[in-house]
Amino acid sequence: MTACKQYIRQLGDWFFPSFCVQCQHVVNSDSSLCEQCLADLPLLDLRKHPNLLYRPDIVELFPDCQFDHLFACAWYRSPFDSWLTQLKFSNQIHYKKALSLIISLQLAISKQHCEVWPELFIILPLHQQRFLKRGFNQVAQCWLPCLVDENIDSHSLQRTKKTQAQSSLSKTKRIKNLQGAFMCNTDMTGKTVAIIDDVMTTGATLNAATVALKNAGAKQVWAFVTCLTPLGSNT
Repeated sequence: MTACKQYIRQLGDWFFPSFCVQCQHVVNSDSSLCEQCLADLPLLDLRKHPNLLYRPDIVELFPDCQFDHLFACAWYRSPFDSWLTQLKFSNQIHYKKALSLIISLQLAISKQHCEVWPELFIILPLHQQRFLKRGFNQVAQCWLPCLVDENIDSHSLQRTKKTQAQSSLSKTKRIKNLQGAFMCNTDMTGKTVAIIDDVMTTGATLNAATVALKNAGAKQVWAFVTCLTPLGSNT
């Protein structure tokens, strides 16, 4: 950063201060969490389990995964559940920076501890009608700033079926609801592809997307999510 840009940023921080989303202490404009609150967050340990499918409690919780690798930042508990809900349904974008910061930190740890890494990253698309109604994709808002060095594919995977909201459905109905929901129109032969969503509750959405990509030839599909729903929260 040049001295001029740094000076302009300092002026911005002075006149328009940013505040930690947890404790409300002043932080610089590049962040949204103070160091203490960031250190206190209950993040998943990706140093020990860079592929969370090898963690026994998670395998027991999600036994039917079609994908080959699972990445997540944290459990879908406080404060992450509130941040994601406020962003998704109320477009409270001040939570976006906090979530992006956490995603970036966890991605760096995961990449350091994985021997291979996906060639393509795909943010799970919304159906066109749902996107037009909401006006934004909250997953893209949080994740795109964290993937500037990755190969992002925004065209190959399409959501061809307008489904019911998953939150109101049982596990069995979630699976049925998503049958045939995705289509891949690109040859993925031999590729390792990452698919990205915000919250994994039963894995039905990620499984449906995985099937579409493997039908297109993908060698492996990795699932990347911001949060995992803990035991007792999914139905």
